[in-house]
Amino acid sequence: MKHEPQYSILTVVALVLLGLAALTLAPHAASKPDVLGFRTLCAFAPLSTVILLTLAGFVRVMRDVVYKRDERR
Repeated sequence: MKHEPQYSILTVVALVLLGLAALTLAPHAASKPDVLGFRTLCAFAPLSTVILLTLAGFVRVMRDVVYKRDERR
């Protein structure tokens, strides 16, 4: 099934957000401890990770709602 270019763009945006969420949890020795006491790349690691995962999920749901496949019965 051929999709519009926006479908692919939304998929890429969701994947980038997932990648950024994973990056927030990457260890980084030179940073300040985050909320949980770990030294990660992002000082707001648990909160920022949840926000990015939520945004990625929202983009995927929005993409699926906008470009819902036609179901034939």
